Parts: sequence; structure tokens; C-alpha cells
Amino acid sequence: MKFFSGNGSVKSRAWQCLAAFLCSVGLLTILVGFALLLRMESSTKPKLFAHPNALWVGAEDGGVFVEVTRNEAPDYYVEIRHESGGMWTEGWVRYGTRDSYPLSAAAIGGYDGVELYVYSAMAITPKKQGVAQR
Repeated sequence: MKFFSGNGSVKSRAWQCLAAFLCSVGLLTILVGFALLLRMESSTKPKLFAHPNALWVGAEDGGVFVEVTRNEAPDYYVEIRHESGGMWTEGWVRYGTRDSYPLSAAAIGGYDGVELYVYSAMAITPKKQGVAQR
């Protein structure tokens, strides 16, 4: 009879080990899930609720909000705001021609305190155009 009671304790010990292993796997899964959630939350771009059309240009370590408030192509009125929403600078910029694609905040890649850096597009053509684009 003692032989059977010994087996019972081995089985209960195995179940305890299995339960401990499953609990540790579950806890590890929860921790990894929280880490991923925090990482996703920190990668969202800031927003200015007082200026919903202003877009964040920059990275987590710094940048500005850019908003094109008036479109009189080829002239555009641009407002540059600090991360807090306060005005840094504002003024007119000339971009393209009257028939070009309009300037939008999404086309602006950066601001260095003096100049706006605008993403530009170039068409691929089968023949040389003869004029270099800058």
C-alpha cells in the first residue's frame, strides 16, 4: 500500500511543477504584452488639439508642429509651433508654381529654425529632360 501512496506524491509534485511552469509562461506573456503596448503608445505622434491640421515633423527627441493655414499657390502661409503649441514662427513661403501640387504639411520633412525642408517628387522619364532639378 505504501507503494501507491508514493506514486501519488510524485504525481502531485509533477502537477505542481506543470502549474508553476504554466503560470510563469503566462506571466511572461503578460509582461511582453505590456512592453509592446508601451512601445506602441510612445511611437504615436503628438497632436495639438487647438490646431487639428498641424502635423508633427520630427522624432521623439524633438521637432515642431507645422500647419499650412493659407493656400494662395504658389505662396503659402505656414505656422511653425513648439511642442507645447506656442508659436515659434510664421510667414509666407513660395513653393512650386500655380499649377504644381499644393504644399501641405505632410510634404514638409523638417525645419531647422531658418528653412523648411520639403519632400519633393521627380518624375521618371524615358528621355533626358535637359534641365537638372535642385
